[in-house]
Amino acid sequence: MKQTLTTEQLQQIENKLYNDYDFYYDDSKYEIIDHIASEIEDQMQTSTFQFAFDTVFDQWKSKLQETEWNGKYFYGEFKIPFFYKQQLTQNFRKDIFLWILASVLVPGIFFIFKDSMELETINSTVYIYKIIVFAIAVFLNIYTLKKYENGNYTTVYGQIAAYSNKKMLISLCALSIFFIFIPQNSIKYEESLNLWLVTLLFFSAFYFSFIIKYCNYFRHLKLVNKMKRAKFNF
Repeated sequence: MKQTLTTEQLQQIENKLYNDYDFYYDDSKYEIIDHIASEIEDQMQTSTFQFAFDTVFDQWKSKLQETEWNGKYFYGEFKIPFFYKQQLTQNFRKDIFLWILASVLVPGIFFIFKDSMELETINSTVYIYKIIVFAIAVFLNIYTLKKYENGNYTTVYGQIAAYSNKKMLISLCALSIFFIFIPQNSIKYEESLNLWLVTLLFFSAFYFSFIIKYCNYFRHLKLVNKMKRAKFNF
């Protein structure tokens, strides 16, 4: 008959995850514990708990250790266990696609219709666009960091949003002076329009890189709701 682990033994698994691997992501903690516990129970049919415990954790060691991945250059450097890599890589590709699309959309529209628009209209429209993008970035910076730090759950997506917030608010505001307010009404000659569009593209790429990272907080919220429903059903 298959043995079932006791509460104390399950706690021992959780302690091992925290102490040896600094594993604190709530979204997958219970799933990982369940997998490890099931494998230990299988091995306990022919061995002791401690032997099965050590054997299974040896098998899981490579999956639980931190790993390098390309997303760190976009999201920032934070701890990521190996088994998270595939899932995060898929979302990383989606975020890169959205970042590129968001960055080129408005500059591309102005490039297409620049010959049919008055310079004054371009100046005023772009100024409003920059203010809106800047306001969204600042709001998400403050909102996501405050909400995540005051929350009760830790997820890898919450870590992305929080990591992107640290010490960035001052930089976002300071650079807005050079991106938004100094260049206001700076388009005076049609000959300089293409060069100006390049600076608009750079502005969009810079601020949308943070907006997209902050939006990982909403992925965090989806995982939190999923965990709450799982607990309720349990």
